[in-house]
Amino acid sequence: MELPSNPLAVLTFISAPAVLTNAACVLLFGTGNRYGRAIDRVHELAGQIGERAALSSAELKLRIRQLESTEARASLIVRSLTCFYTAAAALSGSTLASLVGAVLAARGAPGAPAALAIAFLAGGAGVLAMISGAALLARETTFSFKILREENKFLAMRMSETAGKLAEASGRDNKSKSVERT
Repeated sequence: MELPSNPLAVLTFISAPAVLTNAACVLLFGTGNRYGRAIDRVHELAGQIGERAALSSAELKLRIRQLESTEARASLIVRSLTCFYTAAAALSGSTLASLVGAVLAARGAPGAPAALAIAFLAGGAGVLAMISGAALLARETTFSFKILREENKFLAMRMSETAGKLAEASGRDNKSKSVERT
């Protein structure tokens, strides 16, 4: 591997992993928030299931399915967090190796090509870890949407039943009022 004669050109290899390290940290922050919300939802659902006397059979089954899905979501989030931490570490290592390679190249030391090869490998591992974490989050989002869709369907069914009962009660009231008038 031949290095450019200008050591500042080698420093440009530092900027890409440094920017990607920042991106991995932003993903970590957002994913950490998702994890906290998923844990809160597990606790909320567990509480609702614990008070099952207040729930209908259909709602209890829904809440249990939601709890299972939310636990699966939390597991995917933890795996994505692991990927993003790995990415941040690998990309930071890539930045450091690039910097070492630049210093060695500036001094004409023989280790510069090896340092830059290490930087490239670490950067590649970091990018792959970010892609893996993003794929896991996409899968988690699918779980989240599935839970939301199931709950909306349940609530729509319950509202329809309530509206039917109200219409039925209103019809009985109207009949009793017409009977009283006659």
